[in-house]
Amino acid sequence: MYPADTLASCSPEEIRAFIVQRLKAALPGLPLVPRDGEPYRLTLSHPEAGDLVLNLGNLVHEVREAPPQAARRMVESFVSLAQRAVSPPEIHLKSVYPGLRHRAFLDGAGQSISDRMIGEGPGDLVSVVLSDQGEGLATLNEKAVIAAGHAPEDVLLAAERNFVDLLPDAFCVVTPAEGVVSLGLRTHPWLGTSLLFVPYLISRVMEERGWERALLAAPTRETVDIVDAAAPNAAKTMEQWMRQHLAGSRTQSEVVHGFRRDETEYRKSHLMVGSDLMRLN
Repeated sequence: MYPADTLASCSPEEIRAFIVQRLKAALPGLPLVPRDGEPYRLTLSHPEAGDLVLNLGNLVHEVREAPPQAARRMVESFVSLAQRAVSPPEIHLKSVYPGLRHRAFLDGAGQSISDRMIGEGPGDLVSVVLSDQGEGLATLNEKAVIAAGHAPEDVLLAAERNFVDLLPDAFCVVTPAEGVVSLGLRTHPWLGTSLLFVPYLISRVMEERGWERALLAAPTRETVDIVDAAAPNAAKTMEQWMRQHLAGSRTQSEVVHGFRRDETEYRKSHLMVGSDLMRLN
């Protein structure tokens, strides 16, 4: 019997144990062990695919907060993605997009900045290429792209083109809290942070509001969040926003940037250290 009606009341350790049980049942015979002694990061070893890293931290957090049936779907979707991960992902050029991930992703996924599908991003982020697999996302590396019969350059160009094509209909601006403006993509919310690739859109939003300078951050994957740097208590407003969103799941960046409307580059200005926003020299 699937304990979908009890997962939310379980401890993180019990939810983890249940997910591991489901993974072992779906992937019989494949070693599944904690990575570097961290119980919520598992290494799945496959004779052809190699070592794959599964991060259970976000999943456990989301399952605890989800209604029973949603919790069940989350676990089953994760297991399904793990099954598919041991085979090269199907890569369709119309379904790839540029993404950003925290630099810690490289260690967690066993990837290297030298991979042609990975590049430097703003602040503590790295650029990646995401493939929409229907049930979830695959973060592509050069080996997987070549195995799927594509040239890395073609995938990178397709990702950029697909993202630009999204913007006219998907780009949205909301005011989720006093003093904070959030930029996102209504049709592809999981790509929200990728708006950091298009500073001209951020400048346009600032111009519409009469802002010359902004504090800019991306504590989650869904949005880029900006605060008028000239507003009273701007840093405190951003600190409260960062503290709230870095406490959730699917967190992204701890860096806050300074950004001028007439420029195209971000400058690291603050860093969240614990619950405090510290100004950088």
